[in-house]
Formats: sequence, structure tokens, C-alpha cells
Amino acid sequence: MTPSLFIVSVYRPDLYDAALAAVGLARDVEVVLDRRVGERRGPGRQTQDDADLNDRRRLLIEEQLRVDGCALVSGEARRTSAAGR
Repeated sequence: MTPSLFIVSVYRPDLYDAALAAVGLARDVEVVLDRRVGERRGPGRQTQDDADLNDRRRLLIEEQLRVDGCALVSGEARRTSAAGR
């Protein structure tokens, strides 16, 4: 089972610490600090439809990080994204 991913903006370290404390040793959620700077896209092998879906999903996550300081990506979405690579 792919764990959900709780991404916290680098600008909200308070949320990161709180999320780590709340999740504890849970195996169904992974907490990560988003430290991306700029676009990090490499050459892909996706079809255009898969790329469009991943672009929309990525934009939604980036919007959530900007507005809320965090974003939750379900395990199912992670499996779907990984299968399209």
C-alpha cells in the first residue's frame, strides 16, 4: 500500500513540526518538506493525456502549498502518477 503524502511548504516549518508530531509512527502517511526551487522536469515518457493530468495535479498541489502551506496527496494518486511514468 502506497502511503499518502503530506507535503509542507518550506515557508511553514511550524506546520512541518506539527505534522510530524501528529503522524508519529503511522505507516499510511509520509510527511515531507517541499524544498523545490524552480522547475525540475526531466525528459518523460508519458502520453499527452497523462502529462496533462499530472500537470493539473501538480498545479493543484502547488496552489495548495501556496495558499494553505501544505497539501495532501492520496496514496491512490501517488500510485496512479507512478504508473504513468
